[in-house]
Amino acid sequence: MSKHGGTFFAGFLTFLFGVTPPATAEPIQVNVCLVREDGSPLAGAAVRVVIGSEKSARAPGAGKRLTTDAEGRLRYEVEAPIKQRRIQLDSIFSRHNSQLVEVGLELELLGRRALYWIEIDLVKAGPLAGMFVFLPGRSGQFDLPLTYHAKHHAWSLPDQPDGMLLTGTGARILEHDLKVNPAGAWTVALRLEKQQYTVR
Repeated sequence: MSKHGGTFFAGFLTFLFGVTPPATAEPIQVNVCLVREDGSPLAGAAVRVVIGSEKSARAPGAGKRLTTDAEGRLRYEVEAPIKQRRIQLDSIFSRHNSQLVEVGLELELLGRRALYWIEIDLVKAGPLAGMFVFLPGRSGQFDLPLTYHAKHHAWSLPDQPDGMLLTGTGARILEHDLKVNPAGAWTVALRLEKQQYTVR
């Protein structure tokens, strides 16, 4: 297929199905700060960091394993594509263009490893963040979400749905930011609180 034909086909797919052609890799720097519930830095914590657009991002060996410094900080740099999508904000009848960076942080969760999957959408109003938590499924990929119990406003481990209920997911986002400079380099800043569990 010619280059012109490939461009036309990609545009046709986008028009029909909302499929975005593969993006080129761009430099991304992720700066993470982990703190305890009292605000003190979580030093010496083992963390695996991965960007969602990296190859096999949900695999246990994806990204890089790092350790937080004395201030609870770590930095991860990689080149990866920036995803594009349209998201719903203030109205169910309209969607907004977004540039998406997904950051996976593998942390300890009740003696097990869990992937805290953070989605940051950069829209006109600024960066918006959401977080999901996954444990390894049968394939070994981190694709098994924590089970939420709406009646109790609590969570449980996905392989123990009738087990103990947890008052939180084990971590929460305190601060987030996503910026791109004129040269096209992206910077992600995250400050997370690692929580102590209360069991119900």
